This record gives sequence, structure tokens and C-alpha cells, in this order.
Amino acid sequence: MADKVVPMIHVPDVKATVDWYRDIGFTVNATYNNEGEGLSFAVVSFGRSEVMFNQGGRPSSQKRREVDLYVYTDHVDDLYGRLKDQVDVVEGPHDTFYGMRELIIRDLNRFWITFGQESVFALLMTSVRDGKTELVGRALDRGRIKSETLSVALAAASEGKNAEIVEMLRKAGALPAPQVNMATLLSYVGKYKGIRGLEVEVTIEAGKLFANLAGQQQLSLWPIDQTTFRPIAFDDMTITFDVESGKATGFGFKQGTETMQLTRIA
Repeated sequence: MADKVVPMIHVPDVKATVDWYRDIGFTVNATYNNEGEGLSFAVVSFGRSEVMFNQGGRPSSQKRREVDLYVYTDHVDDLYGRLKDQVDVVEGPHDTFYGMRELIIRDLNRFWITFGQESVFALLMTSVRDGKTELVGRALDRGRIKSETLSVALAAASEGKNAEIVEMLRKAGALPAPQVNMATLLSYVGKYKGIRGLEVEVTIEAGKLFANLAGQQQLSLWPIDQTTFRPIAFDDMTITFDVESGKATGFGFKQGTETMQLTRIA
């Protein structure tokens, strides 16, 4: 038997839990009766993944329980369309900054189940970086790509000198990034600090801005306009500099709907 890990979750009613999971598309692999009319144990699967349910669990009214299930799939939006009227949806389909498109629901015992697939942003940027024309086309066919994302992908493809991908992106609506002169870029260089202790150093290398977060990877920043930049590696994230008298005094770090303000310290 191949090495693998299978989570076992203790639930108040194994039979009811098995029925619920079967109704949303899981396959029931095995069940074991208890001394009454219920079940004491069961194994269900989704694709190649398995979950075990055992009796003896306690009911809960908590918003989030001790264990979550994360299920990889290629059909997040299809699952949402099928399940939205029969389950408790915590979050509908959405793209995360870490490159996944996710759907979060809650089962009858209030355990979270997240269905996740690679986001179109992650598929596009990875395919551009690796020069995989077919996968770039697949990402473009999926749609839901922001105009600035297409432009960032165009810049990356141009650097890689992949003419075929460059042409595909242009046909999809990608535009060249706006030109920001060196004096403006230099005015953004410095150290910044937020109220939560986040420190970021903005540097410049070969005419391009980078954000260096303490203990984390260096982020290449691409211009959206003269004051707003976005990390090439992340979606739905921007840095907008505040400028006074030709010099940056701070910037707003926006991720999704939340914005953190950082102030220049050096």
C-alpha cells in the first residue's frame, strides 16, 4: 500500500454525515454499522482523496471548527453552481492572492470544506514564465483576467522574448506598461513601516522597483500608473505611493478590499 495520510473526523452522527457528503458528490467507499440503526465508521472519497468519519464527535455552534478539509479540483465554479442552493456557503468562488480560486462551504457538522483550483492568474503567469504557449491559451480561454494582469503578463513575455505569447496577449487586450521615469522611481526608494510592525524596503535594480519584506521573498513591482504598482507574483494586490514635494512619504498596501498604510522611515 502506498504511503498516504487520511484524515479521520469524529462526528455526532456518522450516517447523517455520510448521506450529506454523498449528496454533494463524494463517493462512499465503506461503512460499518454500530449496534443500532446507525453507522459507527465510514470512508468517503473525492477523486483520489479519502476522509474517514468516526462516531463520538460533539456538535458545535462555532463559526469554525478544529479541522478544515481542503479539496483540490478543476471545477470550482461548476461545483458552486451545483451546490449553492443546498449547502451553507461561507465564501463563493473567489481568487486568492496566493494563486488559488476557492469555494468555501460548511458541512452539517460546521466543518469547513474548501474546494480549490489554480487561479487563472496563477495559470497565466506561470505559463508565461515557462514559455508554455498552449497553457497561456488555456488561461486566456478561461477569462476573468484583469486588464492590468494582461499587461503585466505582456511585460513578462516581452522580457522572455516569446513572440508568439506576446502576440496572444496583445490580441487579448494587453497594453504596454506605462513608462515611469528614473527620477520618479528613485523618489520611491526607501524604508517604510506600518502600524502593525510590517517593514518594507523599496529598492531599484536595473531600472525596476522591488519591494523587500523582512524575511520574505523580494517582490518585483510593475507600474499600473505613475504612482501605483503591483507585485508581479500576486493578484489583487497593489502599492500606491503618497507623494509630497516630489518625494514619497508613504504608501498604501492594498490586498483585496483591505488597505494598510505604511509611512516612510528612511
